[in-house]
Amino acid sequence: MQPDFEQRLITAIQPIRHFFLAQCLEFAMTSGLLSRLSEAPPAGVDSVDSLAQDLNLHPERLTGLLRYLEGEGIVTDAEGAPAITAKGREFLEFRPWYELLIGGYGATLRELPEVMADRKRFASRNGTMVGLGSCGMSRFDAVPLVKQLIALLPEPPSALVDLGCGDGTFLLDLCEGGSPGIGVDPTPGSIDIARRAAAERGMSDQVRFVTATAEGYMAQVTPETTGAPCFVTAFSLQEVLEQQGRDATVEVVRSALAHAPAAHLAIVEVDHRPLDPAVTRHGLGNAYYNPYYFLHQITEQRLETRTFWEELIKEAGGEVVDCLTTAPEVDSTGLELGFLVRGQ
Repeated sequence: MQPDFEQRLITAIQPIRHFFLAQCLEFAMTSGLLSRLSEAPPAGVDSVDSLAQDLNLHPERLTGLLRYLEGEGIVTDAEGAPAITAKGREFLEFRPWYELLIGGYGATLRELPEVMADRKRFASRNGTMVGLGSCGMSRFDAVPLVKQLIALLPEPPSALVDLGCGDGTFLLDLCEGGSPGIGVDPTPGSIDIARRAAAERGMSDQVRFVTATAEGYMAQVTPETTGAPCFVTAFSLQEVLEQQGRDATVEVVRSALAHAPAAHLAIVEVDHRPLDPAVTRHGLGNAYYNPYYFLHQITEQRLETRTFWEELIKEAGGEVVDCLTTAPEVDSTGLELGFLVRGQ
C-alpha cells in the first residue's frame, strides 16, 4: 500500500463530502431549520425536542442531522440547545443559490444516463424551486441591473410586464415605486407563490399574475395604441429559444416592441462563454457558471453569446439602447447581460 494512500483518498472524496453538505444545507434552509436557529434569544432554541416540534420533524432524525451539521461547523451543541455558527449564517445569506442549484436541479443529474445519448431528451427540473432561487438571486444582480435599464427609459413605464416571473419577487421589487405590473409564468406553483407574495406586500391590486408561457401570453394580448409599457425577460428567452426555436423567440421580442408605440423591452441573459479562460479561472465562473452552463446543456434551456442576442434583437426589429452588466462587487465576470431595447 502506498504511504500517501489515505491523504490521496481524502482529497479524492472531497466532492462526495460537498455533495452531501450541499444537499443537507439546502434542506436545512428550505425546512426553516437554519432560520429558526438564527433567531436571537429569547426566541432561540432551548432543546432539540422543541425545535423538532416547531419544524414538524422527528427529534431523533433531527438530532442526526444536527450532529452532521456540527461536524461541518454549521451548528453547535447538536444534542443540547442547538445554535447556528457564523459559518452557518454565512451559508444562510446565500440561500437562493442553494434553492436554484440544489432544490431546482438536485434531481437533474440523476437523469444523465437517459439524456446524454439523445439530443431530443431533456433532464427534468423543479420549476417552482428554480423560480424561487432565481428570483432570490436576482435581488443581488438582475433586479439592480433592470432598475438601471428602466432608469434609461425616456419616461416612466406605464406598466411592467415580466415574461417568466418565477415566484413574483423580481417583479414585485421592480414595482415598489408604484408602477403597475403583470407577471407571466408557465409554472402554476410559482404563480401561487407570487400571488401570496403580492398579498403579503399589499400589492395585489397593483400587480397581477397570469399562468402562461411568454410566447403564449404575447400571442393573445391585444396591442395598445398608447402607453409606454416595459416588458422584461430575465433568463426566459433562453427557454423559448430551446423549446420553441429561434423564430418563436424573435416573435416574442417583436410583439413586445410592437405592443405600443413607446414600448421597450429589458432582456437579461447570460453570455455563453464556457471555454473562455477568463471564465474558467474566475472564482465565481468556476463555482457557479461552470455548473450553470452544463445544466443548461441538458435541460430545456439554450444559452447563447452576446453577439447572438444582438443579432436576434436586430432581426426582431429592435434597437439596443444600452447593454449593461452586474455590479462588480456582486459578479465581476461580466457574463450577465442586460439589454434595453426599443423598436427601430
